[in-house]
Amino acid sequence: MIENLTAPGKGGFLTRPDFPSPVKIIRVNLDLLKMHMADRGNDNIALFYLRRQERERFHSFRYEKRKVEWLAGRIAAKCAGLLLRNNDDEICHGKNQWHQLRVSAESAGKPFLSWSALESRKQVVSISISHSRQWAIAMAAWENCGIDIQQVTAAVERVEERFVNAGEKNILAEIVSLYGKQAALALLWSAKEAVKKTSAGAILPGFLDISLNSLQKSEDDYRFEVQVKDKESGQKVSQLVWVRLLDGFSYAVTTQNQGRI
Repeated sequence: MIENLTAPGKGGFLTRPDFPSPVKIIRVNLDLLKMHMADRGNDNIALFYLRRQERERFHSFRYEKRKVEWLAGRIAAKCAGLLLRNNDDEICHGKNQWHQLRVSAESAGKPFLSWSALESRKQVVSISISHSRQWAIAMAAWENCGIDIQQVTAAVERVEERFVNAGEKNILAEIVSLYGKQAALALLWSAKEAVKKTSAGAILPGFLDISLNSLQKSEDDYRFEVQVKDKESGQKVSQLVWVRLLDGFSYAVTTQNQGRI
């Protein structure tokens, strides 16, 4: 049900020597989580993974789909945070560990994790959460981070003009030749979504405010260099995004500080 995509040999993101570290990425299978909830009951699942305030939110959802997605995102984010701080896969198996963590949000809506016992030290972890079909995925880092997952489907071609410019189409030609147009567009969409999640401004950049300048291939993944235009100041900065295809989905991750060039 819970997979560590930053563990060695998991087909994740550690194959690149330039990938930002330390970060942890966790993927949760919603179908397996639903089976787990059916076997053990919603109350028992909530008691294991959630603090009291979170349990109240969990039980407030009217629709089962939204409830499962929300819970899967919380599980992924908390497990990623636990692994980031302890670097031990077994840490996610203990009930007490889950209850120490609190998921909060800044005034602009950016989520982060804090440990109740460490609040006075302001030791917080930046997190980012994304969902697509049967997956919830979360990233945890000591700096501002963004992650996105998208299923590769024909839908991305129907909205191509909303997020791709002519120069980007030329740059993506290499990926199109290897994996097809839908995969290339899905990778670009995910990359831009991940970058938007790291934006600290009051006004988020639009898809066309983020432009792909270059890409570099390494085994099964790519490093995108994108240029981001700040909607308020008009300034442009370059940011690195690491993307890859896995199990029919596009994945993109970025960190705002290590990823800025």
